[in-house]
Amino acid sequence: MTQKIKANRRIPAALRRLARDTRGNTYFLVAAAMLPLIGIVGSGVDVGRAYMADLRLQQACDAGVLAGRRVMTGATYSQANKNEATKMFNFNFQPGTYGSSTIAFNSVQDGPSNVRGTATAVLPTALMQVFGQTSFNLSVNCTAKLEISNVDAMLVLDVTGSMSTVNSGDSVSRLTAMKNSTMSFFDTLTSAAVGDGRLRFGVVPYNQNVNVGSIIAAKNVNHLAEDVTMASRTPVYTTTWGTGTTTYGTPYDGATSWGNFSNNGGKISGKNSISCPLTTPPANSVPTTSGSPWQVQTGQTTVNGNLVTTYNNNQNYQYYNYRYVWSSSQCRRQRRTGTYTRVTPSTVTQPPVQTFSTYRYEDRVFDIAAARTGGTVTFDVGDNGANYSTTWNGCIIEAGTEPFAANATVPSTAHDMNIDLIPSTANPDTLWWPQMGYLTFVRSTKGPETTTSDRSPFNNNSCPQAAMKLTTHTSADRGTFDAYIQALTANGNTYHDAGMTWGARLLTPDGFLGDENLVAPNQRPIQRHLIFMTDGQMVTGRGNLSYQGYEWTMERVGSTDDSDGNNRHTWRFRKLCDSLKAKNVTIWTIGFGTSLTSDLIYCASGTDKAFQASNAAQLNTQFQTIARQIARLRIHE
Repeated sequence: MTQKIKANRRIPAALRRLARDTRGNTYFLVAAAMLPLIGIVGSGVDVGRAYMADLRLQQACDAGVLAGRRVMTGATYSQANKNEATKMFNFNFQPGTYGSSTIAFNSVQDGPSNVRGTATAVLPTALMQVFGQTSFNLSVNCTAKLEISNVDAMLVLDVTGSMSTVNSGDSVSRLTAMKNSTMSFFDTLTSAAVGDGRLRFGVVPYNQNVNVGSIIAAKNVNHLAEDVTMASRTPVYTTTWGTGTTTYGTPYDGATSWGNFSNNGGKISGKNSISCPLTTPPANSVPTTSGSPWQVQTGQTTVNGNLVTTYNNNQNYQYYNYRYVWSSSQCRRQRRTGTYTRVTPSTVTQPPVQTFSTYRYEDRVFDIAAARTGGTVTFDVGDNGANYSTTWNGCIIEAGTEPFAANATVPSTAHDMNIDLIPSTANPDTLWWPQMGYLTFVRSTKGPETTTSDRSPFNNNSCPQAAMKLTTHTSADRGTFDAYIQALTANGNTYHDAGMTWGARLLTPDGFLGDENLVAPNQRPIQRHLIFMTDGQMVTGRGNLSYQGYEWTMERVGSTDDSDGNNRHTWRFRKLCDSLKAKNVTIWTIGFGTSLTSDLIYCASGTDKAFQASNAAQLNTQFQTIARQIARLRIHE
């Protein structure tokens, strides 16, 4: 019993000693803190992985919708576009990224200008499984939106004859391919979100001419000259006189001349020498005509353009005069013949008759004021000098210029090179001339020439469709814009400077349309873009009637031959590009079915803005690339 009590007393003491013994306490503390420590470290590691995976998932989602929207044409999000978006997502978030699985991505169209996407993935935990958290379900949203604020897009389109060519591998002509690509360009920009901004399109179809007359006349008809000097022809006539109209004056008789008396056979008996002569003779006979009449011209003059000739129309008359005489103891009757001339004055008036003889091919000044506002003008340039009536088709001859060679400095008086030109009637050299093709004729010499050759005039076939100045468009205007584009036809030669001159003039904020182009309604800056598309190099023969007139006789550009002319026009093209780029306008160039020439590269606002397309598909791609760069593709969370 005593032993048990002692033993029991020793146990609490041992415990008290153990409690006072601090050796090994750290092990207990570590063991007690292990689980919380695992939770803290595990959550940091797994949450960090989840954050990185989520960020990568978001980036992949953004890249996917951007890619899908970038290849989207107009307002249609096709399956091919969707596939491109998925391809880009998969490239940026591959299976197993950060150990993820069950990865999904989907993109859909959201309105006319947005592509919206969602992406999900499952990320397993590494340490938090201890606490029952086996995975994270990641999910992100993304939206790509095409936006524009204020954009002016001027399309300068080559519509020369070679545009009817079909490129190798294509089933449509270059012209048709251009029309289709232009409409895709239109669809892409009009499908972008505009907000309170403004989107305007303009079009300048060009060949050797540009048709801008209606735009000029609508702005100020006095920017167009009333009188133009054209290489034309003048009919030369031989003047004859037509059937005359005769008027007669009052006839008058001249003095009578008498012949000698002679016996007339009659005798009177019972008369003597005294009574016989006193006998009353018979009355004079009635005068009768004698001989043929004759006419004597008395004068000739021209009155009011008519030939007036005066005549005396003469007719002799005769009659008998009687008497009785005593002769040989007989009372005999005698007679004598009296003769006089009756004069009838007359006047013959003959109108002039012009008989065509030949042509004189020469420079002529024509008053075409009425044509500027749509009226008809009539001149004697038809066959055999007949009058010919014509209207104006809208093509122009440039304002005054001075010849300058390739690589030469542009003279300040070369008004045609001034893209900011505002014409003034005080300086006729600054006016644009209506180009009257049917009044203009080819000449074989530079000076006047007379010939019976009936040459044909220049026709209007090389005058392209009227240009469209910058006009606000939305997707609702597609039908109107498409009708305009589909009406384009291919004809004429290639003058790049013609297209660039008027693309620049209709786009610049400082020219004759400056009041329309300078400021947008929202007062924010305007992005100005000129898209220049051509399928060929310069073809500027001196025998053409172009926007620089008839070079053979007018010598405005000063070319010595066709090759020199091409070089001079090319230099002008480059200088016009310089003028436009100096105004902070972005120029994009496209060579279609032709090499990308050094001139097109020079003209563009950087080598990344000069494109080449060999076929219709590539042309459409290039137009789409430009459209998407003009618009701003943005990511919206």
